[in-house]
Amino acid sequence: MAVGVLAERGYDRTRFSDVATAAGVAVSTLQFYFGSRDDMLIEALHQSTEEEVWAMEQAAASGSTPWERLVQLLERGLAILPVQTWRMLLEFWYAAARDPELRAHSVDIQQRYRRPFIEAIRDGIASGEFTTEEDPQDLVTVILAMLDGMLIPRVCDHAYFREDRVREVAVSTVASLLGVKKNVSYSAT
Repeated sequence: MAVGVLAERGYDRTRFSDVATAAGVAVSTLQFYFGSRDDMLIEALHQSTEEEVWAMEQAAASGSTPWERLVQLLERGLAILPVQTWRMLLEFWYAAARDPELRAHSVDIQQRYRRPFIEAIRDGIASGEFTTEEDPQDLVTVILAMLDGMLIPRVCDHAYFREDRVREVAVSTVASLLGVKKNVSYSAT
């Protein structure tokens, strides 16, 4: 329940009473269980980010070649998900910038989120499927910056953000960065 309320009201405006009302429990129950409002919100943010990292790990496992794995990861990063998911990610980064505990968690989350991208790129370089000479760490930083930058137009429902075209451009851009041969399919399998 806290995740939904947090996505709707934001980190700064979510109160025990909001979550209690949504969950149908007394405020005292939440206070007893979590201790503080911040602890409750941190737990909600932990839960939502863990779910997203798990989804990325599952996406990576579904491709057989390095390029297919990478396309699956991009598909997940570009997936049409409920706006609540995107809001939670924005709220997480907003809160992590101010909270030392969340900041520490963000380091772990980012390492786990980056890992399947890095592994796919390293495997693609090793197999000759990718011809780039760039460092996989740097490539993943650029790729994730591109995906992260798409959060704002999604959450704010900007009219210029066209899911289908953005997906094509993003996958084509990553293929170009990696030196993927033109005869390789750009679609998820």
